[in-house]
Amino acid sequence: MDRDTLIGTMTDLLRMTIVTQGGEEIVLAHDSPLLGPNAIVTSLGLVSFIMDVEATLADEHGVEVTLVNEAALSRSRSPFRSVEALADYVLELTGAAPEAQATA
Repeated sequence: MDRDTLIGTMTDLLRMTIVTQGGEEIVLAHDSPLLGPNAIVTSLGLVSFIMDVEATLADEHGVEVTLVNEAALSRSRSPFRSVEALADYVLELTGAAPEAQATA
């Protein structure tokens, strides 16, 4: 699973979440905010999106991860701030991040 494919998959999932939550289809960027006052999803939408990401990773890639955990919540920079940040976090958790491979 490479970063660009993961970001594309996550962007598609986010788009579906927004529409399912009653929002209009919008153009998403990899750095569109998922948290804070300018977030493109509601808090319920973010929870739904994270669940969809976890399910898709398990179903399509055989990767079982729990994205919301103490380690994620205690970081100084949230991995939930954007799709791009979340993709990097997923790769880190799975050991597929470039820095994880360099130290392995």
